[in-house]
Amino acid sequence: MPSKIAHAKSAQRSLIVTIDGPGGVGKSTVAKLLAHRLGITYLDTGATYRVLAYAALEHQLNPVTDVAQLATLARHLQLHLGATTNGSLRVTLGDRDITTEIRTERISEAAAQLSQHPAVREAMVELQRRLATHQEVVVEGRDTGSVVFPHATHKFFLDANPTVRARRRQRELKKFYGGAQPPLAEVQEKLQLRDGLDRNRRVGPLMKPEGAMFIDTSRMTAQQVVMKMWRAIHGTPRGGRRLPQ
Repeated sequence: MPSKIAHAKSAQRSLIVTIDGPGGVGKSTVAKLLAHRLGITYLDTGATYRVLAYAALEHQLNPVTDVAQLATLARHLQLHLGATTNGSLRVTLGDRDITTEIRTERISEAAAQLSQHPAVREAMVELQRRLATHQEVVVEGRDTGSVVFPHATHKFFLDANPTVRARRRQRELKKFYGGAQPPLAEVQEKLQLRDGLDRNRRVGPLMKPEGAMFIDTSRMTAQQVVMKMWRAIHGTPRGGRRLPQ
C-alpha cells in the first residue's frame, strides 16, 4: 500500500473531494453533479467493489470464505470507469460493459460481504488510488475520506432519514430494471443490513471522517446539496487555488 507520506504529498498537488455516507443518501447523484460543475473526474468506489463482486461470482468464488483468491482477483482486476455522454458512469470489466449488471441486489450483497476482508480492502484501496492518479477527482463511497484519501482537500458526509433512503433506493432499482418497485420494507431491511456490515467491519468502517462537513439530505434536492458543497469548496480554497465560477 502507498505510504501515508507519499499519499499526503500527492493529495496536496491536486483537488480531491470525498463524499461518504450510507446507501440512499444521494451520494452518486450529488458526486456526479459536483464533478461536472467543477470540471473534474467522478470516481465511485462502491462501483469498484461491485465489479469485484461480479468478477468473483463469475469465477465461482465465495465472497465470504475465499479471501486469498478474492484479494488476488482484486489486484488483477481489469476495471475501467468512464463517463457517458449524459454524465453517468460507464463501468467496464476487460472489454465488457457491465454498468447495469453490477446494480443487482445479488451483486450488492456479494460486494458488502467481500468488502469486509482486510486483504481485499487493502488491494481495492490501492486500485482506487491508482484510478485517481494524476487527476482531480470527486470520490464517493463509504470510507473515501477516512481511509482511501485521508488527506483530501475537502470532505463531506451525507446521511438521511431511513425511510427517505429506502424510497430513493426503490426509485434507483426501478430506474435500472423497470417494472414494479420492490416493497419498501424489503428495501429498508436490506439497507439496514448493509449499514450494519459497513459500520462494524474491522477495516474502513462507515463513519464521518475527521474534518468532514455533515449534510442531512432528507429534505434537500440534489442541486441544493451540490450548491452547499460548492459554497464550502469555493469559499475555502486551499493553497490559493480558485475554483471556476
